[in-house]
Amino acid sequence: MSAEANKAVIRDYFERVQRGDPAVADLIAEDASWWVPPASPLGGVYEGKARVLELMGSGVDLYDPAVPMQIQVEEMVAEGEWVCVQLVIEAATARGEPYRNHYHFAFRLRDGKIIIAKEYVDTLYAQRMLFDPALSDAP
Repeated sequence: MSAEANKAVIRDYFERVQRGDPAVADLIAEDASWWVPPASPLGGVYEGKARVLELMGSGVDLYDPAVPMQIQVEEMVAEGEWVCVQLVIEAATARGEPYRNHYHFAFRLRDGKIIIAKEYVDTLYAQRMLFDPALSDAP
């Protein structure tokens, strides 16, 4: 697929994530791997579609379902099979507090499906806001 076609797949991926559409699974290859920074409580490499979807599912409870998640793509660059995206996610935490974090994703695609994802995020901010409420008031 062309770089532009791959960008369209990633745009579709984030639209599905934002809507909470379970059809997001259709965009993940069976042999996919997803890397999360080791400083995150969810850090590590998730191998295979089932594990990647398990990772995605584990994040759902971190947010308030009554407040729609907003994903603002700031930049998207593609070359060959790779698409890199800078974006901001705005949502509410499970405790109802505002959440706004900056992300960078590097995706590799094959035949219109994600086969590799590397997720870069402000892990300290995410730790404070999503995982450890006692830290959310820290300076």
